[in-house]
Amino acid sequence: MKNILIIVAHPKKDSFSFAMANTYMESAQNRGENVEVLDLYRDEHQQPFFTYDDANALSTDTCMQYYQDKISKADELVFVFPYWWGSFPAILKNFFDWNLSKDFAFKYVNSRPKGLLTDKTVKIFTTTGAPKFIYTITGANRRLKNMIKEQIVEFCGMKLDGCHIYGSVDTSKSNTDKILETIKAL
Repeated sequence: MKNILIIVAHPKKDSFSFAMANTYMESAQNRGENVEVLDLYRDEHQQPFFTYDDANALSTDTCMQYYQDKISKADELVFVFPYWWGSFPAILKNFFDWNLSKDFAFKYVNSRPKGLLTDKTVKIFTTTGAPKFIYTITGANRRLKNMIKEQIVEFCGMKLDGCHIYGSVDTSKSNTDKILETIKAL
C-alpha cells in the first residue's frame, strides 16, 4: 500500500482543483492506497510568509515539523493548483520555501545540491483558463513543467511521475467531466 499526500493550493473549496484532488483521492483509495489531502488555505497548521535570518540555520517550528512529517511518510506527493501568472499560487511557493528545507529535502555535498527525498514520486495537476494550445505554442507549459521538475522535484531527489496541465477550464465547462475521467484512469 502506497501513502499518497495530496496538497491542494486553491482558495475556493468548490473549485475544480478540489474536484481533481477528490477524484484522484477516490481513485487511489479504490486501489487500496492510503491518501491524505492537505488544503493549504484552510489547514490548521497554515504557515506565515517565509522569512529567515540565516537560510543555513533555519529552525524547525511545529508547523514545519508537521508538514515535513507528512512529506516524510508519503511515497507520492500530488500537487493540485490553478496555473496563475505563469506559475502556481503564492501559498504553494510558501509551502515549498518552508518545508523543502536544507537538511530535510536537500543538502550540499562539495558545493553541489544532493536531494534527500529520493524515495518519492510527484504528480502535478493544474488548470488554465485559456485553451491548452495557447500555453503550448508560447512555451508556458514547458516552462512550468521544467521549473517544477528541475528546480523543485529533482533538486530534492524526487521523480516527476506526471505533469498534467488541463486548459479551457474557466472558459468551457464542457471538458471538466472528461478531465476527471482522465484523472480516474491514472
